[in-house]
Amino acid sequence: MAPTTKTKSYVQPQENWRQQYDAVTHNDVIDAYLKGKEAGKDGTKIAMIKLFELNLGKAQEKSEQLYEGLKGMGFTINSIHLKADNLTNFMALIVADFDDYVSEKFLKAISKSRELKLQSDSEDFTLNFYFTYHADTLNERCLDSDGYFLKYNGHK
Repeated sequence: MAPTTKTKSYVQPQENWRQQYDAVTHNDVIDAYLKGKEAGKDGTKIAMIKLFELNLGKAQEKSEQLYEGLKGMGFTINSIHLKADNLTNFMALIVADFDDYVSEKFLKAISKSRELKLQSDSEDFTLNFYFTYHADTLNERCLDSDGYFLKYNGHK
């Protein structure tokens, strides 16, 4: 640390100690600590943003994969809405056609989502799939207010 202009400290040393005004003081140490702490926060923030971006990409990819898989099985999927619970935990709400949703064959769609979840989940990534049916009463603004911030309906 380069010497800087020193100011007198208001903390008095013990009786057998004297302040050296041309040396690094406790104030300098505290200032350096606080600057390092801020730099650490910046580094942590960058790492958190990168982790979130990576996991968001995974959540989108896996949701699209489920969408295509369900379409291939003959189900009508209106949309998928994505929500981040935190940096590593995501929720996808699949909005299916009502007739598909209430059919017994829809259990295959749920099984497909479970398989994909088991393949995708890791120590630092979790994706949960939830299902509902499309209805006129489904209000996307309510989904927005619940934290679902992305919507996918098969269009790239």
